[in-house]
Amino acid sequence: MTVLLNRRRMLGAIAAATAGACAAPLTSALAAPAKGLEILGAPNGSTIVLLRLLQSGALNASAPDATFRLWRDTDELRAAIVSGRTSLFTTPTHVPANLANRGLPLKLFAILSMGHLFVISSDTSITSFKDLAGKELVGFFKNDMPDLVFRSIARGYGMDPDKDMTITYVRTPMEAAQMLAAGRATTAILSEPPATAAIMMARKEGRTLNRAISLQDDWKKQHGGLGLPMAGIAVHERLIEESPELLKAMAAGLPGARDWVLSDPAAAGQLGEEKMDMKAPILASALSHFNVVAEPAAKLKPGLVAFYETLLSFQPEALAGKLPPDSFYLDF
Repeated sequence: MTVLLNRRRMLGAIAAATAGACAAPLTSALAAPAKGLEILGAPNGSTIVLLRLLQSGALNASAPDATFRLWRDTDELRAAIVSGRTSLFTTPTHVPANLANRGLPLKLFAILSMGHLFVISSDTSITSFKDLAGKELVGFFKNDMPDLVFRSIARGYGMDPDKDMTITYVRTPMEAAQMLAAGRATTAILSEPPATAAIMMARKEGRTLNRAISLQDDWKKQHGGLGLPMAGIAVHERLIEESPELLKAMAAGLPGARDWVLSDPAAAGQLGEEKMDMKAPILASALSHFNVVAEPAAKLKPGLVAFYETLLSFQPEALAGKLPPDSFYLDF
């Protein structure tokens, strides 16, 4: 029988978490295994940390029949959340903030990646952001998060990306990666693992591409050392209410899952190929550039707020026009 956590106690636990305190321990009498849980994963490399956690058996007791599948767009994700099919998913960090601001009871549980955006180029004269002045670049997802991060950094250096350089946009990062590899473009803004894919594909064709600029490094320089918390794990409020033991198991297991991914990238790459339709050698090589972490959202709240404020300044609808409430950021 499912025993629901008293709502007043649950809200008190969240309030304590966002204040920086640890939530009160939950007794086994209050917890119930999450039956039939479908975990959704964003198709990016940091999802491999949660996949490893699931594969390791660390969630067997608290989610005994959990399954995993990828989600491809926010409409698919929203449908799964509203229907109750999922209450746990990996995600770019702005997505659950947007959905929470639109009324879905979502919380950000953990951060898995502190940025994986790069400028990749065959032009050896490009070694810093200001070297992009007068250059032609390929970008992707115009006016979405990767593009807005790039534009924010340009503004921080006193540059206008619409005037000081020429950006041609394509639909996906892999399309940009293929253009670079084929020599149909010289420079592109890319996420991982497409950045690594471009470098590896070009090498097979006898071309050399360089990881010219780390956008997360420039972001940190412009934000007082705060990192770029790009990807994480979000949960539905009902999971906090119904299965607090699952959240405790994730909190306990995530650091070990992260360490396994970083210490054995070949095995992590194979797991990604089996479960995420990624090429194992590409993912294995890309992992060192993902800035993989396993940190509570509340711990990284200052960086998240700086990130969200930047998105709001360029594209308010990316977050439904406001910052998420303090209760959005969970601790463990």
